Amino acid sequence: MNRPTPRCRYDAGHAVFIPPDTSIWGYSDSIKSTRDLRLHFDLDTLPKVLGEDLSYSKATAPVLMLYDERVTKCAALLAEECISSLPENRMYGESLTMALMAALFASPEASNRAVNSGLARWQLRGVLEFLEAHLTEDIGLDELAQLAGLSQSQFARAFKVSTGLPPYQWCLHNRVKRAQEMLLNGSDSLADVAIQNGFADQSHFTKTFRRVTGTTPANWKRVHRS
Repeated sequence: MNRPTPRCRYDAGHAVFIPPDTSIWGYSDSIKSTRDLRLHFDLDTLPKVLGEDLSYSKATAPVLMLYDERVTKCAALLAEECISSLPENRMYGESLTMALMAALFASPEASNRAVNSGLARWQLRGVLEFLEAHLTEDIGLDELAQLAGLSQSQFARAFKVSTGLPPYQWCLHNRVKRAQEMLLNGSDSLADVAIQNGFADQSHFTKTFRRVTGTTPANWKRVHRS
């Protein structure tokens, strides 16, 4: 059809997927500024990320001018991480990338598959023991998924069912919980507490602590010690 694309389709926030070895061309006119996030990835990694949730037909067909709030939100958060002076850990980026891939390439049945199925007891025990031992380190979502023998998407979904939190948020909350114990029972400075619990520095620690608890570490320590 040779009808022009409706003007509203050019609004900000659309996504485009181009399979490998595909010839592309584009045209623009009177554009004063643009902002976009471009991701290049190997299609062979998608089964590891999405597992049985993957729709191979979606992963091989071009997608033009897709307006999906999930894709836009994930892309915006990833863009923020790329320019942030205090980036979060690797699991945060992997979780955002996984969510974006799921929004683009997951099969229609994925959202209805095993929604209430959590990790098996041996899987949960092994993952939690690993997390407790390496909580202050830069843990990857892929490492945890491999421990459980699942794809990243399947693992993240099952972990949330079992614990009530996505893997990244679980780690964040427990790192803050350890820091709270140190603030109550020790005499270390905020900077030392930050480093010992895997945060980049005191500023990063304060920002994360406020996001989790609603207050700063200094205020929390003053209230709870009094």
